[in-house]
Amino acid sequence: MSSYNLDELITLWERDKLTTEQAVGQILLMLRSLSQQIRELEQRWWRQDQANNATK
Repeated sequence: MSSYNLDELITLWERDKLTTEQAVGQILLMLRSLSQQIRELEQRWWRQDQANNATK
C-alpha cells in the first residue's frame, strides 16, 4: 500500500483520486506511525529524566 503525507492525502481525496475507504486506511496508517513516534519520544524523555534525577 502506498503511503502519502497528509497534504497529498487530502489533495488526492478532494480530487476523487482516493475513495473514502482508502483515505481512512491511509489516516489509520499515519496514526499508527505517529503513535509509535510519540511512544519512542516518551521513552527517551523518561530515560533522560531518570538519568537526570540519578545525578542530583
